[in-house]
Amino acid sequence: MSIGAVIVGLILLFFHLLILCVILGNLKRMIVCTETIVAKVKDVDEKQHKHEDSKTGKVTYDYSYDVTFQYDYNGQIYESEHNYSKHCRYSKNQNTDIKINPHNPEESWTKGELIDILKLSLSIPLLVFFDLIYINAFF
Repeated sequence: MSIGAVIVGLILLFFHLLILCVILGNLKRMIVCTETIVAKVKDVDEKQHKHEDSKTGKVTYDYSYDVTFQYDYNGQIYESEHNYSKHCRYSKNQNTDIKINPHNPEESWTKGELIDILKLSLSIPLLVFFDLIYINAFF
């Protein structure tokens, strides 16, 4: 086995582990956040990301949103920040339901994050495809 095969294998392993950790972390948060409470949207920070095609010069923009929720749980005020990569359905001072972890109220989850978990999960077949190419190329 060549050093190139080992390096490619390690890179694939790194991406597998990274995606698996993110998916499992999100699923864990979704499972332990069982208590629904009303939170107020404290802030919505829109970030614009510019992309310019090097060949055509065409410019496109993507947006991401950092949303800060503030909520009261057992007489204490908590804040949690969530990032959304697509259209943000929250606006400042809006009240909305979120789920929190009753054992760690700083940990929360919103329904809007479910689509991100599903998208990330769909990357698994792509990784398997690259695994098959790797196996066929080096073994």
